[in-house]
Amino acid sequence: MKSKKIASVALLTAGLMLGSTSVALADSTPAPVSTPSAYQTQLAAYKVALLQYQFAKVTSDINYRTAIQKYNSDWAVTIAAFQSAQAAFEAKKQPLAEARRAAVNAASTAFLAATTGTPSDAVLSAALKAYWSASKSANDAFQAAVTALGAAPVKPVKPVAPVKPVDPTKPVAPKKDK
Repeated sequence: MKSKKIASVALLTAGLMLGSTSVALADSTPAPVSTPSAYQTQLAAYKVALLQYQFAKVTSDINYRTAIQKYNSDWAVTIAAFQSAQAAFEAKKQPLAEARRAAVNAASTAFLAATTGTPSDAVLSAALKAYWSASKSANDAFQAAVTALGAAPVKPVKPVAPVKPVDPTKPVAPKKDK
């Protein structure tokens, strides 16, 4: 019994080894080997690309630094112009806000006057509707007047950094036969 198991294991092992050898022989195609001249061509192209990358990187840095210097020199003038435009816009909005506030205060006073004492439900309902209507019309009039003034001044923005160039990939050297 033991010898039958050993014999079957041996046959199975031998079969597997022969099968894998034949599969390995049938599947073994030579891998493409790059020649030294192809590598030299790739290396020369890489060196050119690396030089262009370094040039683009330095140019990008110089352009960004120039843009930042111009931004910093113009900032004081730009921010002063923005602040004066903002102040002028707020000065135009001030009377509109005061008119809105006066209308809402008048509606509040009318509501309080209508609801003093012990008012009926109909009086309370009418006072609430009148207050909401007056408040809504005051807010709508304010929004329409502000929209008629035009757009508010826009704060200046800082320039963004340019996108850095992509580093070229170095070619892989061919494997040397031993």
